Amino acid sequence: MHLEEAKIKAINLLTESLPNYLTYHCVGHTLDVYEATQRIAKAEKIESNEELTILLTAAAYHDIGFVISELNHEQQSSILCMNMLPKFGYTDNEIDKICEIIMATKIPQTPNSHLAEILCDADLDYLGRNDFDQISESLFEEFKFRKIVTNSEVWDNIQVIFFNSHHYFTSTNRDSRNIQKSINLQKIIERIKTYG
Repeated sequence: MHLEEAKIKAINLLTESLPNYLTYHCVGHTLDVYEATQRIAKAEKIESNEELTILLTAAAYHDIGFVISELNHEQQSSILCMNMLPKFGYTDNEIDKICEIIMATKIPQTPNSHLAEILCDADLDYLGRNDFDQISESLFEEFKFRKIVTNSEVWDNIQVIFFNSHHYFTSTNRDSRNIQKSINLQKIIERIKTYG
């Protein structure tokens, strides 16, 4: 498995093909998730080179399906993995594992392995971070463009429901993100009270 080459191919395809209105599901998000995956994997003691390569490939390719369609993008990502990854030395078995991890990130998240739990937590790592507000704003702008939400009040109410249904799977993210996640949620709740 040639991870670095596969990652470069994914980043190049995202850079060239993603529409500009995807202000959240952009190259920056994929790179952010990749970094979070590395951090969580290290803390969760993923030391097998094969497992780490499979996990990091899934991180690099988890949203690549957006170049085809915003609907069922995880499925599209899996199809692209099957088409693209053999060129980088990945076997069918390795690709199946990667696709399984990617499919687990579909909301509501359904990880059924430790590796999938790590990618799910990396994908929503920002919920419990200090840069939550700006990342949330980028998702709001994208959802407005896609006519998923109409205004800030609708968006904030959706965010509260999402926060309350979400939980981190790894002890790493529960320990490192839950306090800030609660603070971020409280800020949204306080903001909702100001709407007329």
